[in-house]
Amino acid sequence: MNKTLLAGLAITIVLIAASLLGPYFAPHDLSEQVKIEYVVGEDGKGTLLVPPVPPSAEYPFGTDNNGYDLMAKMLAGSRYTIFLSLAVAFCRVGIGGALGLLLGASSGERRARTRSRPASVGNLLNGIPMLIIVWMILIGVSINPSASPLAMSLLLAAVLTLVGIPPLVFTTREKTLVEMEKPFVLSARSLGASRWRIIWTHLVPHMKESFAIAFVQEIVLVTGLFGSLAIFHIFVGGTTMNFDPVEYLSRSNEWGGLIAQARDHLYTRQWLLLIPLAGYVLYILGVHLISVGLERMYRERFRKVSHLG
Repeated sequence: MNKTLLAGLAITIVLIAASLLGPYFAPHDLSEQVKIEYVVGEDGKGTLLVPPVPPSAEYPFGTDNNGYDLMAKMLAGSRYTIFLSLAVAFCRVGIGGALGLLLGASSGERRARTRSRPASVGNLLNGIPMLIIVWMILIGVSINPSASPLAMSLLLAAVLTLVGIPPLVFTTREKTLVEMEKPFVLSARSLGASRWRIIWTHLVPHMKESFAIAFVQEIVLVTGLFGSLAIFHIFVGGTTMNFDPVEYLSRSNEWGGLIAQARDHLYTRQWLLLIPLAGYVLYILGVHLISVGLERMYRERFRKVSHLG
């Protein structure tokens, strides 16, 4: 039994289910706000209620500085964190993998002459920090944008997809070139199989495990980029900047944004930072466990096939 894979799937499925169904079961609405009021208890003693409210039975995650339920905000923002990372990873692997397969299959016969140049270009692209590229593109449009949070999220997704495709293209191309030298591909080519037939009949079935692992790893990478961008006040869905006092707020309540806007509360009002951070880390951990579990499963499968052969 692959306990690592099962644990990762369990964590990820629970978080996805909470993202989809959680808003319907949240104790408070996203627009409900705790106001400053004077509350008199049964013993006759009065208490001044001022947000933020710490975690309690009524507010399990507490409230933010403005009195909004942190659980409701996290459930709303989870959709941006989880599903946007899934979408970007899928587009990266889908487009980059397809292009890499085509390039590798078309140049398989000339591998000895052409491998060095594309490999160097791929290494060059891998050496450029994606964070810097994305920051330069989005810094001018992310602060107080006029577009909706959904539109800003799609813009970020498009940018992250575009900058993430080239490394996957070159990585997939190199793997494809290796597969093109395998005996079963050489035999198919000698029998007159077309390039498309070789791709769909031989390359895709033998590389599907690599694509699955790459997809899961890209989810972790994209989610990490969300958090890194949030450090520079570029939040998924756009950033609201207030000037008096100066503060940066996430428009979508995406987890990276919630963490970044609460990073000054490490020693006071710790729940504002630690609870979103726990959700963020738990999601990355779940996906990482899936990646490790898949690698272990495929390694054991191939070992058994080799041993029986």
